[in-house]
Amino acid sequence: MVGCLTGNRVQIIIRTTDTERDQVKKLAQEKDVSMNQFILDAIFDSTSDSSDSKSDIKMIEILEGQLAKKDEQIEQMQKLLDQQQQLTLQTNQQIQHLQLEETKETEKKLEAFEEKEAKKGFFSRWFNS
Repeated sequence: MVGCLTGNRVQIIIRTTDTERDQVKKLAQEKDVSMNQFILDAIFDSTSDSSDSKSDIKMIEILEGQLAKKDEQIEQMQKLLDQQQQLTLQTNQQIQHLQLEETKETEKKLEAFEEKEAKKGFFSRWFNS
């Protein structure tokens, strides 16, 4: 999500777990910078000493962890979607089967009625008795 602040600055919001946030906070405190500056430094590599490499590695590990969790969530969602599609297919097949049975029963009743009507005499049909 991006929103305008003042001047040329914009705000970018990221979602992390509490543990991941605490890790970023700890690493930022070790470098004596704000969390915002730490993330900017990690992304844009504004300083290039060996401690930055370590923080870059930590940041990559954090982001890889988030990515792995998202992959698991997507996989679970795919499984649930597949199950739902199978249930929908089974339900539709049951509905079609019941409709077919109902149609056959209706046809049998109609045939029986027509047969009964055909057996009635002319005057019985005419006077409905």
